Amino acid sequence: MVDFYKIFGSSGKTLEQELLEEKKILLVRKHWFILVLPILFIFLFLIFLCFLYFFVKKINGFPMEIYWFFTIISILFLWIILFYNLMVYFLNYFIVTDKRVVLIETKGFFQYERKTAQLDKIQDLSAKVYGLFGTFLNFGDVEIETAGAEAKFVFSSLPNPQKIKEEIFNLINQKKESYS
Repeated sequence: MVDFYKIFGSSGKTLEQELLEEKKILLVRKHWFILVLPILFIFLFLIFLCFLYFFVKKINGFPMEIYWFFTIISILFLWIILFYNLMVYFLNYFIVTDKRVVLIETKGFFQYERKTAQLDKIQDLSAKVYGLFGTFLNFGDVEIETAGAEAKFVFSSLPNPQKIKEEIFNLINQKKESYS
């Protein structure tokens, strides 16, 4: 008898099964500062709604039901914005193993992308920090150039990009020494 799940289920190994065979060195999310701007926007908009309440309340004859309707709709959209940004933050991560680097990037509610680069295919490695906040809070991009089909990988807004670059560089050197 043929197993129905094997025919119509998941094909191949999942990332978790693949990672069990490898030694995980780093698992990094984007820097927490990435969440500051959306949360600040939500907070300021809520303050605006509070001030708008006192302004609308002083207008004689203005139906407060209209204000409450638009306030509730606004809060619903703010909740969706908050949920979306938290989801994207917690579902995006960068993994360095003893064999490869993996970037799992959620781009929307129903879209994600997984990029993989084998350590022995990496040709160039760089860490870049941009701007005032990136410098003071120590976050930036790690760029990896490979010999594969996709030539350049950019892993953005990672904390301690220089440390991540050095860790990958050390792994590449260890791998080269083990071959010699």
